[in-house]
Amino acid sequence: MVDALSRARRWLKAPSGRIIDLRPAHVVPDVELGLPDGSIAHVGGLLVDDERRQRHLAADLAVLTVVRRRLLSVTGEQEFSFYRYPDSADELRDYIATKWQHTHLDAVTHRRAGEMMRADPDARLWLREQVAIRTLLPEARS
Repeated sequence: MVDALSRARRWLKAPSGRIIDLRPAHVVPDVELGLPDGSIAHVGGLLVDDERRQRHLAADLAVLTVVRRRLLSVTGEQEFSFYRYPDSADELRDYIATKWQHTHLDAVTHRRAGEMMRADPDARLWLREQVAIRTLLPEARS
């Protein structure tokens, strides 16, 4: 990943060239239920395989390495929530199983989401993933 960032740096055109780093800010997304009164109930988290954790760590280390080597600098960073709104706990489980390779909805969280939705039919289930976006600019070449 350090090599990829170093190559991307060489492709940037001055003065406005930049790299946008957009990826999950946290490894484990949250399953939540929005209640009719506006409150949010935490249902649970997802099970994340070590491979996903290692990928996230490697990406963070790659950015840190190019910054320490003064190849790139972080000039802006923000986090925001990205939501997916399934109609049921089953739909959420199936979506995660189909779209995500190293993350799973465990049986306890799946069951709890279904029970909570049945207890409050006006509640809204969602999956919330914190996403980070960073702007990386090339350091002046010496």
